[in-house]
Amino acid sequence: MLRSTRDSEPEGSDESESFASRSRAADEFEREKQEAIAEPGPPWKEWFLFSGAKTWVVLGFFIIDSWIVASWLSPPNLLAMGLSLAGAIYVEFLLYSYLWERWNPERGARATKPFHPNFRRLREVGRWTPEGSRAKRDGKTPQQSTGGPRREEFM
Repeated sequence: MLRSTRDSEPEGSDESESFASRSRAADEFEREKQEAIAEPGPPWKEWFLFSGAKTWVVLGFFIIDSWIVASWLSPPNLLAMGLSLAGAIYVEFLLYSYLWERWNPERGARATKPFHPNFRRLREVGRWTPEGSRAKRDGKTPQQSTGGPRREEFM
């Protein structure tokens, strides 16, 4: 009942082919590693503010909404629960749009008047977006940076 080593290998396999495929895989890994080192991507702070924090903020919103529902179920008051939940969802919507509202160039080009905050949009661009960080750094709004008329020229 002795088994030879040839019996344990799959049909048609060759040790040199196996070595060559492992060598190609190792070369591919090294090439990807060098590309990753050459282009590391955004810093952690930018990644977290622009995309990573969205998940955690939405999870926090869900926890707050669940807490509101649970607190109004103890003394069953559906009207107060509905009003509280509607107010909380509106505040959450405003906070999310305040942080991550993206600027739409088509909407800005069609608008003939400058941006004014309203009940739906508090800012033209969100604070935690690439456009918002550029506007904060340069002190310009997206309309000003695209070459549109500037208020200072007419005042």
